[in-house]
Amino acid sequence: MQHTDVQPDLHPTVLQTVALTLRPTAGDPVALETKVLDLEPQPDGSTTLVVACPVGLDPHEHHFDVTLAWTYPLGRMECPVSTRPGRRAYGEVWLLRPSSPPARLQQRSFFRARISMPVLLRWTPEVEETSADAAPDQPEHPEHPEHPEHLELLGVVVDVSEGGLLATVRTEPPPVGTSVEATTRIDGDNLVQEARVVRHVRFASGGLGVAIAFVDPSVHGDRIRRLVFETERRRRRRR
Repeated sequence: MQHTDVQPDLHPTVLQTVALTLRPTAGDPVALETKVLDLEPQPDGSTTLVVACPVGLDPHEHHFDVTLAWTYPLGRMECPVSTRPGRRAYGEVWLLRPSSPPARLQQRSFFRARISMPVLLRWTPEVEETSADAAPDQPEHPEHPEHPEHLELLGVVVDVSEGGLLATVRTEPPPVGTSVEATTRIDGDNLVQEARVVRHVRFASGGLGVAIAFVDPSVHGDRIRRLVFETERRRRRRR
């Protein structure tokens, strides 16, 4: 993935939904969304973003290692920021201050939509090798092997695109980098395709999430793209 520097005054618009990735000094990164409430120009030419405090987080927290991401007509932007608490006439807020200019992500992008549907992940776990003399009296193929041939994990999709999906899960997901078989159900059909785990997520609510990227997005890309666009059209009609 390559980044291309852009003008430092580029920023999300007021009322735009943006993504924040918080990286605490201990523990996993936290991915969440919030909304831009105001833009405050600074004497040095930069802009402080006033955003709503994400639900479930302490409005008085400071965060020093945060990535802000948003979309605009030419693609997706990212910018490292720090956050500090603030108060405005409309309540307690977070103030985001960029620590470097935003960058445009140069990558193949897919339109995403928030869609709730089940997903089944199936993979073969890695089994640690044991020495030949560790258990000499054990049969070569025990009737009940200690490690199952396959593991399965059922999750609920949070958002999806033809390139991959993010799902909530109740138990620990497979390690990052694991090859999985992902099965989603769309219009009564089970769509099975190969994928790879790209990251783990801990939501602001405390729940676990796993993001996977499809190995070949063209396998079911047309079906998923139609679903995503139709979902977005329905969402806009409800506004």
